[in-house]
Amino acid sequence: MREEIGLDELKEVLAYNQSEKNLRNCESFENLNQKYILLQEQYANSFQELNASIDSKAYRKEYSKGGATLHRGFYSPSSLDLVVGGCNRGKILKGTPKNNTYDYEYIFDDKGILICSKKYSDEFDGVFSIIAIELFVYEQNRVLSFVFEPYHNHALSFISECQYKNERLVRYESAICELHYGGKGCTEINVEIFEYVDDLLRSIFWYRYTPSIKQLDENKFIFFRDAEGYLSTYTVEQLGGYAQNNNFSHSSDYYRVKAKRK
Repeated sequence: MREEIGLDELKEVLAYNQSEKNLRNCESFENLNQKYILLQEQYANSFQELNASIDSKAYRKEYSKGGATLHRGFYSPSSLDLVVGGCNRGKILKGTPKNNTYDYEYIFDDKGILICSKKYSDEFDGVFSIIAIELFVYEQNRVLSFVFEPYHNHALSFISECQYKNERLVRYESAICELHYGGKGCTEINVEIFEYVDDLLRSIFWYRYTPSIKQLDENKFIFFRDAEGYLSTYTVEQLGGYAQNNNFSHSSDYYRVKAKRK
């Protein structure tokens, strides 16, 4: 996990990023970068196509408050709210709320499958409105999602992929897109890999890759439960990347889980 660093250490980080060892470790993530560049090119102009059938398939809606810092809010595939302070899912609201009282709208089909997620805010001109629309492509054991921004001509700004095994989420990838804002591809790529024991979450591998500077952060979180079965504490181990002198380099320290969950 990254902490603020001084100028001298920043120089060390940048030097490490260009080292043969780091570039070798980044190869698989550079392949991911290329994968998401291709997906950006493929789906950049697909908003109308993906959105066309949403109204006809819509069967049920839910609304949530909070979770604005987490992809998809309450229904985020990420588990980083367990270990990152100030990163929460929010809560589902009862019934249909009034304007300005919710952050997300979720649309489900008649089988209970999430087919669209809309994020709301008043950050543009002070008017409460949709600022992001997420649409989905479902395959057998994989779900792709694409976030489009209405205020930027429905530009594609974010892509995620969830991989499942025996109906359990085992890998979650996400990419912040910049290709159609004049950038070279992806600003940042995150990967979370989940391990389970007896169908319960045991550990998360979290990788964060910044293609422009070839920076790869690698961490492993191992979780422990209390007497009631709730996640209570975790350890964190830095697996690779520039070795900062911080508390997260050690796996023997225990930290309290940030969210109550089994």
